[in-house]
Amino acid sequence: MSDHYQLIQECIDRAIAAEQARSRFRRSLHDTLPNLHRSIQLPQRDAPLHITCFVIRYIQVIPAWLQRLDRLCDAGGLDFHPVRELILHSFSEIPERQPHEHGLGSILDEAYLAHRTMEEINDVLQPICGTPLLPMDPMVANLVVRELLGETLACQLDDLSDLLMRRFEPAEMDPGRLVSMILYKQRYDDAPGEWPDFANHMQIELRMPALNRQADLSH
Repeated sequence: MSDHYQLIQECIDRAIAAEQARSRFRRSLHDTLPNLHRSIQLPQRDAPLHITCFVIRYIQVIPAWLQRLDRLCDAGGLDFHPVRELILHSFSEIPERQPHEHGLGSILDEAYLAHRTMEEINDVLQPICGTPLLPMDPMVANLVVRELLGETLACQLDDLSDLLMRRFEPAEMDPGRLVSMILYKQRYDDAPGEWPDFANHMQIELRMPALNRQADLSH
Protein backbone atom coordinates (compact mmCIF):
# COMPACT_ATOMS: atom_id res chain seq x y z
CA MET A 1 0.00 0.00 0.00
CA SER A 2 1.38 3.45 -0.92
CA ASP A 3 2.20 6.06 1.72
CA HIS A 4 -0.95 8.03 0.85
CA TYR A 5 -3.24 5.13 1.59
CA GLN A 6 -1.18 3.94 4.53
CA LEU A 7 -1.94 7.25 6.28
CA ILE A 8 -5.66 6.73 5.71
CA GLN A 9 -5.34 3.15 6.93
CA GLU A 10 -3.64 4.28 10.14
CA CYS A 11 -6.40 6.80 10.79
CA ILE A 12 -9.02 4.09 10.29
CA ASP A 13 -7.16 1.68 12.55
CA ARG A 14 -7.12 4.28 15.34
CA ALA A 15 -10.86 4.88 15.01
CA ILE A 16 -11.64 1.17 15.15
CA ALA A 17 -9.33 0.68 18.16
CA ALA A 18 -11.09 3.56 19.95
CA GLU A 19 -14.48 1.94 19.30
CA GLN A 20 -13.26 -1.43 20.53
CA ALA A 21 -11.98 0.21 23.70
CA ARG A 22 -14.96 2.46 24.50
CA SER A 23 -17.95 1.35 22.32
CA ARG A 24 -18.99 5.00 22.10
CA PHE A 25 -20.44 4.73 18.59
CA ARG A 26 -22.37 1.56 19.40
CA ARG A 27 -23.90 3.14 22.51
CA SER A 28 -24.92 6.24 20.56
CA LEU A 29 -26.93 4.08 18.15
CA HIS A 30 -29.51 3.28 20.81
CA ASP A 31 -30.73 6.87 20.35
CA THR A 32 -30.03 7.08 16.61
CA LEU A 33 -31.56 3.86 15.25
CA PRO A 34 -35.19 4.59 16.19
CA ASN A 35 -34.98 7.69 13.96
CA LEU A 36 -33.66 5.90 10.86
CA HIS A 37 -35.93 5.88 7.84
CA ARG A 38 -38.41 3.02 8.06
CA SER A 39 -37.29 1.67 4.68
CA ILE A 40 -33.95 0.57 6.19
CA GLN A 41 -34.26 -3.07 7.21
CA LEU A 42 -31.86 -4.36 9.87
CA PRO A 43 -31.53 -7.77 11.53
CA GLN A 44 -33.83 -7.76 14.56
CA ARG A 45 -31.21 -9.04 16.99
CA ASP A 46 -28.78 -6.45 18.41
CA ALA A 47 -29.19 -3.84 15.67
CA PRO A 48 -26.64 -1.42 17.24
CA LEU A 49 -23.93 -4.08 17.10
CA HIS A 50 -24.87 -4.96 13.53
CA ILE A 51 -24.75 -1.33 12.36
CA THR A 52 -21.42 -0.86 14.15
CA CYS A 53 -19.96 -3.86 12.30
CA PHE A 54 -21.40 -2.49 9.05
CA VAL A 55 -19.82 0.95 9.63
CA ILE A 56 -16.46 -0.61 10.48
CA ARG A 57 -16.53 -2.60 7.25
CA TYR A 58 -17.72 0.49 5.32
CA ILE A 59 -14.71 2.42 6.59
CA GLN A 60 -12.19 -0.42 6.30
CA VAL A 61 -12.63 -0.86 2.54
CA ILE A 62 -11.79 2.76 1.71
CA PRO A 63 -7.99 2.51 1.29
CA ALA A 64 -8.18 -0.57 -0.95
CA TRP A 65 -11.04 0.81 -3.06
CA LEU A 66 -9.40 4.21 -3.45
CA GLN A 67 -6.07 2.69 -4.42
CA ARG A 68 -7.86 0.47 -6.91
CA LEU A 69 -9.53 3.47 -8.57
CA ASP A 70 -6.24 5.38 -8.45
CA ARG A 71 -4.46 2.65 -10.40
CA LEU A 72 -7.32 2.19 -12.84
CA CYS A 73 -7.42 5.92 -13.56
CA ASP A 74 -3.66 5.96 -14.01
CA ALA A 75 -3.97 3.12 -16.54
CA GLY A 76 -6.65 5.16 -18.33
CA GLY A 77 -4.59 8.37 -18.34
CA LEU A 78 -6.99 10.12 -15.93
CA ASP A 79 -5.80 12.47 -13.18
CA PHE A 80 -6.87 10.98 -9.84
CA HIS A 81 -4.60 13.33 -7.86
CA PRO A 82 -7.32 15.86 -6.81
CA VAL A 83 -9.50 13.03 -5.47
CA ARG A 84 -6.68 11.39 -3.58
CA GLU A 85 -5.38 14.63 -2.08
CA LEU A 86 -8.74 15.90 -0.83
CA ILE A 87 -9.70 12.59 0.78
CA LEU A 88 -6.22 12.18 2.27
CA HIS A 89 -6.44 15.71 3.67
CA SER A 90 -9.86 15.07 5.21
CA PHE A 91 -8.63 11.95 6.99
CA SER A 92 -5.29 13.41 8.11
CA GLU A 93 -7.05 16.34 9.82
CA ILE A 94 -9.04 14.18 12.23
CA PRO A 95 -6.59 13.51 15.10
CA GLU A 96 -5.71 17.21 15.34
CA ARG A 97 -9.30 18.35 15.06
CA GLN A 98 -10.75 15.88 17.57
CA PRO A 99 -7.87 14.33 19.52
CA HIS A 100 -10.12 13.12 22.36
CA GLU A 101 -13.11 12.17 20.23
CA HIS A 102 -11.36 10.11 17.57
CA GLY A 103 -13.56 7.13 16.81
CA LEU A 104 -16.07 5.81 14.30
CA GLY A 105 -18.37 8.80 14.76
CA SER A 106 -15.63 11.31 14.04
CA ILE A 107 -14.48 9.50 10.92
CA LEU A 108 -17.86 8.66 9.39
CA ASP A 109 -18.28 11.91 7.46
CA GLU A 110 -14.84 11.46 5.87
CA ALA A 111 -15.77 7.88 5.02
CA TYR A 112 -19.04 9.00 3.42
CA LEU A 113 -17.22 11.64 1.34
CA ALA A 114 -14.78 9.00 0.10
CA HIS A 115 -17.52 6.50 -0.75
CA ARG A 116 -19.76 9.06 -2.45
CA THR A 117 -16.85 10.32 -4.55
CA MET A 118 -15.94 6.76 -5.54
CA GLU A 119 -19.58 6.09 -6.41
CA GLU A 120 -19.68 9.18 -8.62
CA ILE A 121 -16.43 8.27 -10.38
CA ASN A 122 -17.75 4.78 -11.01
CA ASP A 123 -21.02 6.20 -12.40
CA VAL A 124 -19.06 8.41 -14.82
CA LEU A 125 -16.63 5.74 -15.99
CA GLN A 126 -18.86 2.66 -16.02
CA PRO A 127 -20.66 3.59 -19.29
CA ILE A 128 -17.29 4.31 -20.91
CA CYS A 129 -15.70 1.06 -19.74
CA GLY A 130 -18.82 -1.07 -20.00
CA THR A 131 -18.21 -2.48 -16.52
CA PRO A 132 -18.28 -1.19 -12.91
CA LEU A 133 -14.87 -0.29 -11.50
CA LEU A 134 -15.72 -0.90 -7.84
CA PRO A 135 -15.87 -4.42 -6.36
CA MET A 136 -19.33 -3.79 -4.89
CA ASP A 137 -22.26 -1.43 -5.46
CA PRO A 138 -22.10 1.12 -2.59
CA MET A 139 -25.38 2.96 -3.31
CA VAL A 140 -27.56 1.44 -0.57
CA ALA A 141 -24.69 1.53 1.94
CA ASN A 142 -24.24 5.24 1.22
CA LEU A 143 -27.96 5.85 1.78
CA VAL A 144 -27.78 4.11 5.16
CA VAL A 145 -24.73 6.13 6.22
CA ARG A 146 -26.48 9.26 4.99
CA GLU A 147 -29.25 8.54 7.49
CA LEU A 148 -26.70 8.10 10.28
CA LEU A 149 -25.05 11.43 9.45
CA GLY A 150 -28.23 13.42 9.03
CA GLU A 151 -29.51 15.24 5.95
CA THR A 152 -27.75 18.57 6.58
CA LEU A 153 -24.22 17.17 6.90
CA ALA A 154 -24.80 14.60 4.13
CA CYS A 155 -25.88 17.35 1.71
CA GLN A 156 -22.74 19.37 2.51
CA LEU A 157 -20.59 16.31 1.80
CA ASP A 158 -22.52 15.61 -1.41
CA ASP A 159 -21.81 19.17 -2.55
CA LEU A 160 -18.11 18.69 -1.82
CA SER A 161 -18.14 15.43 -3.77
CA ASP A 162 -19.84 17.18 -6.71
CA LEU A 163 -17.20 19.93 -6.62
CA LEU A 164 -14.47 17.33 -6.67
CA MET A 165 -16.08 15.55 -9.60
CA ARG A 166 -16.16 18.78 -11.59
CA ARG A 167 -12.39 18.96 -11.12
CA PHE A 168 -12.09 15.31 -12.14
CA GLU A 169 -14.16 15.57 -15.35
CA PRO A 170 -12.66 12.83 -17.51
CA ALA A 171 -12.64 13.87 -21.15
CA GLU A 172 -13.20 11.43 -23.98
CA MET A 173 -10.69 8.66 -23.41
CA ASP A 174 -8.04 7.55 -25.85
CA PRO A 175 -9.02 4.06 -27.12
CA GLY A 176 -5.62 2.64 -26.21
CA ARG A 177 -5.90 4.02 -22.68
CA LEU A 178 -9.42 2.65 -22.36
CA VAL A 179 -8.20 -0.83 -23.29
CA SER A 180 -5.39 -0.49 -20.73
CA MET A 181 -7.91 0.39 -18.02
CA ILE A 182 -10.18 -2.54 -18.85
CA LEU A 183 -7.25 -4.97 -18.95
CA TYR A 184 -5.96 -3.63 -15.65
CA LYS A 185 -9.41 -4.04 -14.07
CA GLN A 186 -9.50 -7.69 -15.06
CA ARG A 187 -6.67 -8.30 -12.59
CA TYR A 188 -9.11 -7.50 -9.79
CA ASP A 189 -12.08 -9.52 -10.99
CA ASP A 190 -12.63 -12.58 -8.81
CA ALA A 191 -16.13 -13.06 -10.25
CA PRO A 192 -16.43 -11.22 -13.61
CA GLY A 193 -19.93 -9.98 -14.38
CA GLU A 194 -21.01 -9.86 -10.73
CA TRP A 195 -21.49 -6.60 -8.83
CA PRO A 196 -22.85 -7.43 -5.38
CA ASP A 197 -24.64 -4.93 -3.15
CA PHE A 198 -22.30 -3.89 -0.33
CA ALA A 199 -25.13 -3.26 2.17
CA ASN A 200 -26.95 -6.47 1.32
CA HIS A 201 -23.67 -8.29 1.77
CA MET A 202 -23.79 -6.98 5.36
CA GLN A 203 -27.46 -8.02 5.78
CA ILE A 204 -28.88 -4.51 5.45
CA GLU A 205 -31.63 -3.84 2.92
CA LEU A 206 -33.96 -1.10 1.74
CA ARG A 207 -37.66 -1.90 1.61
CA MET A 208 -39.05 -0.09 -1.41
CA PRO A 209 -42.31 1.95 -1.13
CA ALA A 210 -44.01 -0.27 -3.71
CA LEU A 211 -43.46 -3.27 -1.45
CA ASN A 212 -44.90 -1.30 1.46
CA ARG A 213 -48.07 -0.57 -0.52
CA GLN A 214 -48.43 -4.21 -1.47
CA ALA A 215 -48.05 -5.19 2.16
CA ASP A 216 -50.72 -2.68 3.18
CA LEU A 217 -53.12 -4.01 0.58
CA SER A 218 -52.68 -7.55 1.85
CA HIS A 219 -54.25 -6.67 5.23
